[in-house]
Amino acid sequence: MAADCLRFEVLAFVLMAAFMLAAGRGEAQGDDPGWFVVRDREAFLRLLDLDRAELAAVKQALDNGDVAAAGAAYMEHFRALELDDALITDWRQKGRNPEMDTARADGLLAGDFWDGYSVWQVPETGFDWYGSPLSCCTRFPVLSVLCNAAHHTRDPKYARFIADHILGYMAAYPIEDFVGRSTDDGWTSHTVTARPWYWCMIPERLRRVPQAVALLRDFPEVSDDELLAILQRLYEETGYLTGEVGRWIDRRHNGGAAMINGLATACVLLQDFPATRAWLDYDAQLVAQYLDEAFYPDGMCVELTVAYSASVSVMQQQLAYMLRAQEPIRARRARLARMVEAMVALSEPNGGLPSFGDLYSNDLRHSVHRPLVQWLEMPWVETVLDGGDGPEPPFLAWPRPDAEQWCGYYTMRSDWSPDARYMAIDGGPWGTTHQHGDRLSFVVTAYGQRFIIDPSGTRYASNRPEAFIGGQPSGFLHNTITVDGVDEFHSEGTVAETTQPLSNRWEQGEGHVLFAADYSFRPVKPVRWERRVVFVDGSYWLLQDVLTGDLDAAEIEQNFQFEAEIEVALQGTTAVATAPGGARLVLLPLEGALQPAVTIGDREPHTTYWPGGTPTTVLRSSDGYDQQHGRGWTGRGTDTLLPAPAVTWSGRAELPATLTTAIVPLAAGRAPDDLPKITREQRDGQIIWTLPTSAGALELHTDPEGCSVVEVAP
Repeated sequence: MAADCLRFEVLAFVLMAAFMLAAGRGEAQGDDPGWFVVRDREAFLRLLDLDRAELAAVKQALDNGDVAAAGAAYMEHFRALELDDALITDWRQKGRNPEMDTARADGLLAGDFWDGYSVWQVPETGFDWYGSPLSCCTRFPVLSVLCNAAHHTRDPKYARFIADHILGYMAAYPIEDFVGRSTDDGWTSHTVTARPWYWCMIPERLRRVPQAVALLRDFPEVSDDELLAILQRLYEETGYLTGEVGRWIDRRHNGGAAMINGLATACVLLQDFPATRAWLDYDAQLVAQYLDEAFYPDGMCVELTVAYSASVSVMQQQLAYMLRAQEPIRARRARLARMVEAMVALSEPNGGLPSFGDLYSNDLRHSVHRPLVQWLEMPWVETVLDGGDGPEPPFLAWPRPDAEQWCGYYTMRSDWSPDARYMAIDGGPWGTTHQHGDRLSFVVTAYGQRFIIDPSGTRYASNRPEAFIGGQPSGFLHNTITVDGVDEFHSEGTVAETTQPLSNRWEQGEGHVLFAADYSFRPVKPVRWERRVVFVDGSYWLLQDVLTGDLDAAEIEQNFQFEAEIEVALQGTTAVATAPGGARLVLLPLEGALQPAVTIGDREPHTTYWPGGTPTTVLRSSDGYDQQHGRGWTGRGTDTLLPAPAVTWSGRAELPATLTTAIVPLAAGRAPDDLPKITREQRDGQIIWTLPTSAGALELHTDPEGCSVVEVAP
């Protein structure tokens, strides 16, 4: 009779979960908002798949009414459980370094805490889970450092600290506190702890706690009862998340990407519970929906902030690989291949990614999931990652010649070697979140050196006295044009995302690649700016900025932001940028009467029209962080902006105005005057630029209305 009741209870739970998932959400049915709360230990153990032979001892103990014995039997099984999955570290197979530096972990044990933004010395009264300045402590950023210390040294003090930290959090926020809460709620500021149900906290916690538990089970110093308590809480929070995640996937938000990743990770650890199978089925549906709706057909995330977009992409790649046996994932192989291709295409020759929009970008190695690459049979990706003589990508310029333009990122490169000449241009919509005024901005890497960068911001907050926080969203900070002091803003016709292919000029010929797109400063200024770029023979670029409109003349600023380590010298109106390895990039103005100036670390407030077209020097009033600087900065994911040289050509120009600049990379050892002999002539109402190539020359025919490239026979 008891067994029949047990089977009915489990079946009822599974049917309830299945019904929720079939409805397209994990929302609780009926009037019980706390359906995910498990009333006690016995109820939790009865949610196991007790019909499985390996859990027979658990079932027998429960049938005998011995909950303690049932828990001990399950822990014996769980501690020996194989966790062969891409989402959870297999600590038992991971190598160890007993001599590793444990300074950061030891600092945590001494109370020196941090959350990725701020720092805090924990007082003798204990950890404050409500009012500490660690806004993101409830997503457990410290666990990875502590887990590595525990794994490599096998010192139980680290394992105990991990367990106590998790259990302390559980005591501070009982699961009942989640009932009736929304993941939209719980944030106060960057100086006060966020509540654990907030969307930015729970998915990271559900990714990190399983990693920690997978390690803790090998330490007898962490008791069975403690592990069971943590597992029960993980189960309950996972159930809670199933009721919230669908809304974030519908929004195509990066928080939704993290949620489906956290949900899948938790389900791996909780694989002995039947409900997690239904949750994983739901997760696969959400992954498929997110792949369809949050990525353009060319494979780039609609967010269009490279740091976030790459992170979102690799999360989905990992999940897709884990769920590759599911039909919704198998049906999206082609889309997954395009996502991988987009990351490879955007990657710089040194392995990094440009930082268009907001934060400092990671590198390619952290933006593709190798097992998925192998499943998709894309060996040329591994060639780019590892070098060697394997097959190379079947393109140099991207988007490919036969592909539609969607995201608006364009890349030109000479080859796939680390010394390649490379440019990436942002010619698309603003992106759905974390927007910066970087339309038509570009980056240049050559001979293994980053030269021109799209400057990124710092982390979002810090309470360190030496912190210099800056988001760097304003248009004048990027490699763009300013007209009468007006920089880029959300002007007429510019959109956050596009629903149809872009119509930018994108041509690829035998010895050239041509890009052209425009931006309007209306209604603030009646000026249209068109940027044209010709990549000549895989060797150098000709840049044209053409300004037309209803003004007779305007004050123009043309800005170029360089990497922090680059030294810039002016020779007349020419700028020569030298990298530490000796390679150079020469910016040679050929047309226009503007004068250059170098700015490094300008701390004077600078008026911007970003984002709404209204002049301001204050971009962010929350947490006390305003824009407190001008040009000449970049960020690298720390809490301090770094001074970095910006070269700005400025002056008054009559409209229509054309600024033509040669951008020439030079390998170490080549003289800075070893430049191509570019000539200019006027013919039939057009300006004709003759651009030398290794096989002869190209002609660029230009006027204010457009341009065309003609390949000239030698």
